[in-house]
Amino acid sequence: MRKGWILLDTDKKKYKEHKISAFVSVLLLMAAVLCVSAAAVYQKVSERTVTNISKVYLQEMAAQVSSHFQTNLDSQFSQIRTIAGAVSENDLKDEESLKHFLAQAQENNGFTHIAAISDKGIAYSPDGTIPAMSKISDLDRLLEGSGELLSVNETIWESDTILLGTSMSPAPFKDGKLVAVIIGIQTSDIGSRLGLDGEKQTNSHSNIVTKNGDFVIKSIFSETVLYGSNLFSIYEQQAEFDEGYDLKSFRSAIEAGESGITLLSVGDHHEYLYYVPVHGTDWYMVTSMAYETVNDQIVYLSRFIVIVGVGIFFIILATVLTFFLLLRRSEKRSSELLRTEKERAETANRAKSDFLSQMSHEIRTPLNGIMGMVELGKHHIEEPDRMRNCLDKITLSSAHLLSLINDILDMSKIESGKIELHPERFDLGRLLRTLTTVFLVQAKNKQIDFQIFLYGELEEYLTGDALRLNQILTNLLSNALKFTPAHGYVSLNVEELQRDENGIWLRFEVRDTGRGIAPENLERVFEAFTQENSGIVREYGGTGLGLPITKNFVQMMGGSVTVSSEIGAGSVFTVDLPFSYEPENESEIVEPCGDGQPVLIINQIVELETHLAVVLEKEQFQVDSTTDAETVLDRIQAAAEHGSPYEFCFVKWDFSEDMPALISNIRQAARNDRLKVVLTGRDQDELDDAASLCGADATLCRPVFHSDIAGLMARLTGQNINNADAQQQTMLDNVQILAAEDNEINLYIAVSLLTEAGAAVTTAQNGREAVERFSEAPEGFFDLILMDIQMPVMDGYSATRAIRALPRADAQDIIIIAMTANSFREDVQKCLDSGMNAHIAKPFVMNDITKAYADSLAEREKRTGQSERP
Repeated sequence: MRKGWILLDTDKKKYKEHKISAFVSVLLLMAAVLCVSAAAVYQKVSERTVTNISKVYLQEMAAQVSSHFQTNLDSQFSQIRTIAGAVSENDLKDEESLKHFLAQAQENNGFTHIAAISDKGIAYSPDGTIPAMSKISDLDRLLEGSGELLSVNETIWESDTILLGTSMSPAPFKDGKLVAVIIGIQTSDIGSRLGLDGEKQTNSHSNIVTKNGDFVIKSIFSETVLYGSNLFSIYEQQAEFDEGYDLKSFRSAIEAGESGITLLSVGDHHEYLYYVPVHGTDWYMVTSMAYETVNDQIVYLSRFIVIVGVGIFFIILATVLTFFLLLRRSEKRSSELLRTEKERAETANRAKSDFLSQMSHEIRTPLNGIMGMVELGKHHIEEPDRMRNCLDKITLSSAHLLSLINDILDMSKIESGKIELHPERFDLGRLLRTLTTVFLVQAKNKQIDFQIFLYGELEEYLTGDALRLNQILTNLLSNALKFTPAHGYVSLNVEELQRDENGIWLRFEVRDTGRGIAPENLERVFEAFTQENSGIVREYGGTGLGLPITKNFVQMMGGSVTVSSEIGAGSVFTVDLPFSYEPENESEIVEPCGDGQPVLIINQIVELETHLAVVLEKEQFQVDSTTDAETVLDRIQAAAEHGSPYEFCFVKWDFSEDMPALISNIRQAARNDRLKVVLTGRDQDELDDAASLCGADATLCRPVFHSDIAGLMARLTGQNINNADAQQQTMLDNVQILAAEDNEINLYIAVSLLTEAGAAVTTAQNGREAVERFSEAPEGFFDLILMDIQMPVMDGYSATRAIRALPRADAQDIIIIAMTANSFREDVQKCLDSGMNAHIAKPFVMNDITKAYADSLAEREKRTGQSERP
């Protein structure tokens, strides 16, 4: 049986080799047939093709000779004008000076004759004075200063001389003026001077004749053939024209000023003849070339092209055969590569399928929470506490759903190259406090200790992409909390690495005591749609996009991200990023808040106590601190006894189990009625509750920067340093708003929020209605238009352009803000290009609207120089 298999494989191999041999043989046979056919066709067509190509060839050559002649003729006139312009007063002192000048010009330029013409028709030459009036035809043209003169066989000089002349600026001489310069060139050497003869190079010659056929310049190479003074007479007596050509047509064409070609024989010479008028004269250039010369050159060229074509054909044939053999040899390797790519594609496809399946679960989970809480809230509509609880859970579920969608959109934008950085000035302290608010609740729910530690002096205001920084830290903290078990620990540490005149580098370090990452998977965690293993998806959920997005954002911002981890002990993600820093204006370069007042910090966490001490010392307070509850009262009493009692005590809100008693004891021990007790912590609600319970004077939310201390001092002293929040709350009072939105729910939400903010709202459900509402209203009635983009009948872009084009005073000044889910950079730009003032991405909150409106008002005020609101 095995022997039969071996024989079968051998037969298949021989059959395959036979097929290859047969293919090669057929290919060679086809090549031979094509070559024979090509030779036969070439033989039949070659004569006709050669004749046509010959005509074109001679026509081009004759045109070049004519152009060359005309160029050289222009050069001769240019030389004459140069000579005329070079005459100086010294050359015109007397006749001898003029003769010397002309003789020198004649010698330098190789002219046969040269003369200067006076306004009385006298020609002054190196050989003497000659009356020229009757010896030069058309001399009046030069005397009148009307340009150039070109003639032949004038009687002023010997025959067979071409005369060229040009007017000049009148120059006083003797009792008259010199008004022109003329030169003479022998026709015997003008052919070589002006490039008419190409016998040695092209076996051609050219003659110049008048329209009557008289020779002006006769080529020296035509003397042995053309006997006579008139070209037409010579051809009438000696020439035989080829079929289709005749002397009458040739002569008529010249008399009519046309160009053309003819074939004729003069004696034993069979020639092509091409005739073309000489520009600026009544002359014609007639170029002749032997038929055999043109024919031989064209035939040689044709044969050369055929040979080259055949050579290329065989090269291509050899190349095809070579590639065929190489293809056979590489089939196996290509099959392996295809198989590998197929497996890779299937793996990627499975990863995408797993991702979509995972996303289906992840998205449905918060969506189910939202729908469930809505349904539950309907049953407890009369119970405010239960309703508030339902709304809080809806808010959390919505935020979770939005974060999932943002992850997916950010990854798609990164992969398509649409992500752009938008550096702007931002408040680092506010960003960190927002992160604290977001993640502190999650940490408490999971019983995880969550802290944010700042090390050293950090700039409060930086310039960079705050949105991307927030996403980076959010992704890292979210992962850390997700993978850290109950009673674990997560921290965000921020410190300055270096600074120079170009900016500052900050390090953000997220530590956790979670499950850790295996060494072989450290790099895989930054790959899109990938988590360490499938069990993580089932146990922890998530999109698998947080870390890939983080890495891309860090690299776009010019920084780096690294990870170190130990199984069972936790992970450390380190992000180093560059920022710019400088005050926005001189008013922000403020004086320190302190004036040497003694301050005591009471905090059991060393890192928190240390950073607060650094900030307060920078504000010029005298700072003491303690982390030991037993020494607190002793430190306060000692300070009072030394005559420098503390004026401020910063106490961590949970420093003692009995905070009211601690605060009371602190006040008694201080012996200072001016002592202010400030509770410090991370959550403002906790601080407010604790302050009311134990009677503290104020609260301070971490992390702390200069503006926080300044605000605290202002509150403690009853000052009001910033009314921006109050202005923000009243920004929309009595503002007339036109809201265009086709979605009824979105429109209801927008109207409700705007109405509660004090605005009066008019609605439109598509772009056309928006244009109509604006057109029907009196000028200046509307203060703001909120414009959706994707609407029926007329979209937001078209509606905006229509409003801007209306012939009314407020059409250009009305503030129009896009309110749309299209949030890509090109979408924002498209809104601005259509005439809108700003862009708000859905979902939005009221602060987005008020901020965009305030910014637009400020921009319009800057542009017009008028205050928009009181």
